[in-house]
Amino acid sequence: MYKIGLILLTINLIACAKTDAPTLPALPPAPGQVMCTQDAMQCQDGSWVGRSGPKCDFNCPQTSPK
Repeated sequence: MYKIGLILLTINLIACAKTDAPTLPALPPAPGQVMCTQDAMQCQDGSWVGRSGPKCDFNCPQTSPK
């Protein structure tokens, strides 16, 4: 019984190792494009914004004073 379990475990490990998808290399950004990190910031009005633009800035919407 021990041998059967060991054989099944070995087959399972081999099958799992063979089915892993190969990883693809990361592509560099196209010329003129910028890659920003995917973090967020909460603005004073309670909304959330991500980084954007050529300098990866946080751009909160302008609120008009009441």
